[in-house]
Amino acid sequence: MQLASDLRPWRLHDFYWGASGDGLILVLSQAGSDKRVLAWLDLRARSVAPLTPDLDGDARYVSQTAGPKPHVLIAVRQSPAAASRLVAVTPTGALISEWDPPAGHATRWLATGTQAVAVSTDSGQCTWWHTKLDQPSWSPIAEIPAADGQASRPVAFSSDGQTLFALSSADRDTVALIKMSAAEWSPEVVYERERFDVTAVLMAPDGTGPELVTTTDAGARQSALTSDGAADLTNLAEIAGGARATITGSNGSTCLAEVSFPVGGPAFVTFGRGRREAVGPSAVRSGSAVRGQAAGSKPMARFSGLARVRMQPREPFGYRARDGLLITGYVTRPSTPPPWPAVIAVHGGPWARDHAQFDPWAQFLAAAGLCIIQVNYRGSRGFGKRFRDAGDRQWAMAMQDDLVDALRSAELVDVINTSRVAAIGHGYGGYAALMLATQDEVPLACVVSGSAPTDLPRYVDSLLSLGTLAGAEHAARIGDPVTDRAQLTVTSPLYRAADIRVPVLLFHGRKDGRVPVHHAEALAAELDGLGHPYELTIYADEGHWWARPQNIVDCRAQCLEFLLRKLAVAGETTLGDEANRAQAQ
Repeated sequence: MQLASDLRPWRLHDFYWGASGDGLILVLSQAGSDKRVLAWLDLRARSVAPLTPDLDGDARYVSQTAGPKPHVLIAVRQSPAAASRLVAVTPTGALISEWDPPAGHATRWLATGTQAVAVSTDSGQCTWWHTKLDQPSWSPIAEIPAADGQASRPVAFSSDGQTLFALSSADRDTVALIKMSAAEWSPEVVYERERFDVTAVLMAPDGTGPELVTTTDAGARQSALTSDGAADLTNLAEIAGGARATITGSNGSTCLAEVSFPVGGPAFVTFGRGRREAVGPSAVRSGSAVRGQAAGSKPMARFSGLARVRMQPREPFGYRARDGLLITGYVTRPSTPPPWPAVIAVHGGPWARDHAQFDPWAQFLAAAGLCIIQVNYRGSRGFGKRFRDAGDRQWAMAMQDDLVDALRSAELVDVINTSRVAAIGHGYGGYAALMLATQDEVPLACVVSGSAPTDLPRYVDSLLSLGTLAGAEHAARIGDPVTDRAQLTVTSPLYRAADIRVPVLLFHGRKDGRVPVHHAEALAAELDGLGHPYELTIYADEGHWWARPQNIVDCRAQCLEFLLRKLAVAGETTLGDEANRAQAQ
C-alpha cells in the first residue's frame, strides 16, 4: 500500500471512490474547524484539487454520476445557521449547476442525476421535499416530528426512481427501514427491530431495493432482505470462521467485507457472490482466512502494523441499572489472569455509542494489562427514543449511575480489581470521567479527560449562542441555563473540583471551537489552588478532534504511562512488563 498524497495540514474524515474509478473524493477539515471541504484525489497524478466551490463554506458529499460527463453533487452552506444549497461540480471542481433549497432552508440532501429530496427542519417538525432536478418544483412528501428528525433520513431511490427508501423513527421507538412510493409517498415499514435501530442499508447492485440492513444489535448486526443477501452472509460467515464480519458493499459478482480477525485485527476482503468456500481453522487463527480467488475470497487491505498481533478479546455484556433499565456495552480483556486493573472508557457525544468493531484505544490499553470497559449508557444513540430520552438532563446523575452500576455488575465484579479503577474519555466522555471522580461508590484511582466541558452553565450558554437547531436541542438535553442552573452548577467538574482528589491528566486543543480551551484551563487553575494533583497538556495546533500524528502519539504515550503508574500505585504490583509490551506494539 502506497501513500497517494500528503494531505497535511488537512484532516481526512472520509472518502468515496470516484464513479470513474481513477480518483477519490476526500472529506477534509482543518484544525479548530468543524467545517468540511471536499477535494478530488487523482490517483494517477497523485494530485489533490478542491471540489468545494467555496472553501469558506461547509460541504457535505451527496452523490455522483458516471458517464461521459461525470459530476459530483455536494451540499454547501456558508454558516451553521444558514441553509445548504445543492451544487453539481466536475471532478476538477468546475461548477455545473446549483439548486436552492425549498422554503429557504435545508439540513440534509439525497440526490441522483434526475431528482432530489431536501430535508428542512424547524422547531416543530421536519419536512421532506421532493423535486425533479431538470425542472425544480418542490413539493412536501413527508412531515416528521422534530424529535425524530435527527435519526430519520432518506437513504436511496430505487433504480426506476419510483420508490424512496429511508430510515425513520416516526410513530415508533426505534429507527426502521421504510419505503415510500411516488405519487402517494405513504410510508411502509420494510424492516424494524425492537430495542435496536437500523443504522445502515446496503442496496442491491441493480438498485431495485435494499438487500442488507445493519442494526446496533451486537449479536446480529446484519440481516438479509433477499435470498442473494442471505447467501452472501452465509458465504461471509464461512470465510470469517467465527470472526466478527460485516458486508460493506457489493456489485453483481463480488462483495466487499470487513472482517475482525483474532490475529491481525480488521481487514477488508472481497469474495465472489454465489460461491461458498469454507476456510480452515488454521487460516482463521493466523488471520489469513482468505485464500485468494480460487477459494472465492481475496485480501484487499489491513493495518500492516497489526499483521502479526493477536487482538485482545472484545465481548459484549449487559446488565440492569439500579432503576431496572437494560444497559449494554463491551469489555476488552487483557491476556493476564484476573482480577484486572480496569479503565472505564466513556464515549463522547453523549449521542454517540460504542461499537463491536475494532477499537484502537481499547486494544492498546488492554495489551498493557488493563481491562477496558465501554458502556452504552442511557442517552446513547442507536437503541430507540425511550433510551435516548432517558438521558435528558441526567448528566452526572442517572447517566453516571449507569457507569457506576457497570463496575458493580455481576458480569465484572469478579474479574476487575475495584481498588484499581480509572476513567478516561473525550468530550462528554472526558466530562463523565471527571464527574466519576466525585462519587465514592466505586472510588477511582485516576482520571484522563480530553476536550471536556467543565463548566456546564457556560457550556449550555455557548450552545444556545450558536443559533442553530442542533445547538438548541443539545442544550435542552443538558438543562435550561436559567431554571436548571443550580443542577448544572453542581454537576460541573469546575464547581466540584474540591471533590476531585485523585490525580487528573487533562488534554485540550487550543483551537477547539466546540469546547473552548478555557474549560480545561479553569479546572486546572481550580485544582492547582486546592493543591490537588493534575497534569495539563494543551496542543496549540489542534481543535476538538486531534489530527496531527505527533500529537496523537504523544497523547497515547502520556495516557498509557499515567494510567499504569497510577493504577500500580493504587494496587500492590507494577505493570512495567505490560507497558513495555504495549509500547512495542
